[in-house]
This record gives sequence, C-alpha cells and structure tokens, in this order.
Amino acid sequence: MNDMIKAERGKIISKKPTKILFVMGIILIVAYFFLFQFGYTSVFYNYDTGKMDTVSGFAAIEQRKETANMFAGKLTPDLLTLMEQRITEAQTATATKDENSAFSALHVYRDQAAILEYMTEPDGEMKSIEEAYPNHESIILGYCDGWDKMLSSMGNVLAILLCLLVVITLSPVFSEEYSCHTDSVIYAARYGKTKLVTAKIIASLETVIGMYIVFMLLNAALYMGIYGVQGWNVNIQSSLHYASSAYDLTFLQMFLISVALNILGLIAMTIITLFISAKLNAPVTALIASCVVCFLPVLFDFSESVPLLQKLQEVCPIFMLHMNGVFTTVKTYMGIQQPVIMLLFNLCLICLFYFLIRNTTKKHQVMG
Repeated sequence: MNDMIKAERGKIISKKPTKILFVMGIILIVAYFFLFQFGYTSVFYNYDTGKMDTVSGFAAIEQRKETANMFAGKLTPDLLTLMEQRITEAQTATATKDENSAFSALHVYRDQAAILEYMTEPDGEMKSIEEAYPNHESIILGYCDGWDKMLSSMGNVLAILLCLLVVITLSPVFSEEYSCHTDSVIYAARYGKTKLVTAKIIASLETVIGMYIVFMLLNAALYMGIYGVQGWNVNIQSSLHYASSAYDLTFLQMFLISVALNILGLIAMTIITLFISAKLNAPVTALIASCVVCFLPVLFDFSESVPLLQKLQEVCPIFMLHMNGVFTTVKTYMGIQQPVIMLLFNLCLICLFYFLIRNTTKKHQVMG
C-alpha cells in the first residue's frame, strides 16, 4: 500500500502543472508580501511640517507599534476616554488644514476609531463594554499587525493558490487514465478498484496538504520575521477588521482554528475534485467542472436577493479557506455559529464524496 501511495504521489508531483503552481505560489506569496504589505505606503500627519506625510517599511512598523502601545492593555472606560481624547486632539490640530491632512491625522488611530464607532449608538450614546462585547470577560488590546496581515493573506492570496492547486493538479487523477485508456490495465489488476483508488486519494491529500503547509510556513516566516510575533495573545478586536466581532479569540487562537479549518476545507475540495475526475472521462471536462464547483460559491452574492442561499454558499469548502472573513461577524445557523456548521457540513461532504468515489470506480466500465 505504501508503495502505491508513493507511486501515485510521485505522479502528481512530477507533473508540470504541479511544479509550475508550486513555484508560482512561492513567488506570489513573497511578491505580495513585499509589494502590498511590507512595501505599502501609509500616511500620517506630520505635526512638525503641518502636512500629510508618508511612511513605509520598518519605519511604518515602528509607528504602528508606538500608536498601539498607547492603548495597550485591558479595554476599560478610561482607555475608551483616552481614545476619544487622542482622536479629538487630531481633529482639532487639523481643523483648519486641508482634507488630506485631516484624513492622515485620523488614519493613525483607525483601529481605535473602529472600536469607538462600533460602541457608539445611533443616538450618540456610548454602549458599555459589557453590552458591546457580551461574550468577553475582558478584551486585551495591543499591537497585532503581523498576525492581522498574515491572516488576511491566508484568506486571499493563499486561498486562491490552493484552489487552483487542487483543481488543476487533481482533476486529471482519474480522468487522464480514462482518456489514455490505461484504466483497462489498472482496473484489471488485483487491487485496481480497491487499494489503488485509496492510494490515489491518500496521495492527492498528502500532496495538497504538504504544499499548503509549505505555503503557510513561508507566509508565517515572512510576517513573523518582519513584523514580529508580538500580538499573539491580544484579542482580535485590536484590529479594525474585527472591532465589531463578538468572537472571544486571541490572534493565536484564530490562527490555529483557521489552519485546522483550512485543512478540512482542502480535504473536502480534494475529495470533490477526485469524484469529478472519477466521474468524467476527459481531463479538460473534469478541470472545467471542478473549477465551476470550486469557485461558483464566491462568484455570486445573494445576500439581498436570496439570503438563505447566500448562507448555504458560505459553508462551502472554498469559504473554509477564507476564515478571516468568517470571524469578522457572528453568523448563526439555527443558533449554531458558522465555524461549527462549516466543520460539520464539510465533514459530511468528505464522507459523502469519498463513498461516491469508491462507488463510481467500482462500477467503472472500461471503454475500448
């Protein structure tokens, strides 16, 4: 069995599309980091010159750390008052300045402004911390840019790469043998429709999960190496992206949950792609069908027209690779939170499509 798995894994890895996607993934992750994250130019108000100024690279990181450290610690009414004071001071200092100067002065406090905006009622009254975050015993704020940006990258660049990796490298696993008529030899063998099918599934999962781990570790090395590991133990509400989130999680907890659900989503996507490959006789047809099934849930937004359909879409495997979006707001399904439903739904998909693969290959008729 091990020899079968090794042979099938070697076939997948040795294919040109697999090698191209792997190298492209490494290049894209590094390029995205340096061009759009570390190299991103941020703005701030220079009180010495009285004008908007820009900063990037390590200087921008230090500036963000200084700002975050002003408000680091447990969220309390006094800390909220300090946030309001700093924002009011920035508004006062730029009251007579141009629009860009006013924006740049407030942009520095964007995380704190997001918390205040969320906690402010429509009538202008401020919610209590207990009302705003009922699921939290306490909220710890602090610098978290490394973790925040890494999770964002995992839900964007990494998610697209992994979807392409699955559909392009795995859609030919069965269908290519059908089109080349090698299935007549393979399925005629003693274990052709039993152990060999299992070996193909295991080899596919090993390849995809192995590449995910490589991409994820590279991603983590870049963000933790440059931005630092600081922020692993602060609440996700420290970032403006999660200021209104009701999830009581630290960034490390969110990262670990995201990795676990990413892998489960990849397994579900892999099993579904292999089923399509086993069902269709032509690799091109299998590829097109796999792309449609994989990407269709994110191509259309039915939030306004058919909300129920949109909620069903948001538990599909591709959304398992976009967990940073899931944790921004709490969505429930019959009182159960979205991550739990996603876990259960994708486990059911894995079991269902694994059974369908076995059933399809068992009944496969060799064509002349």
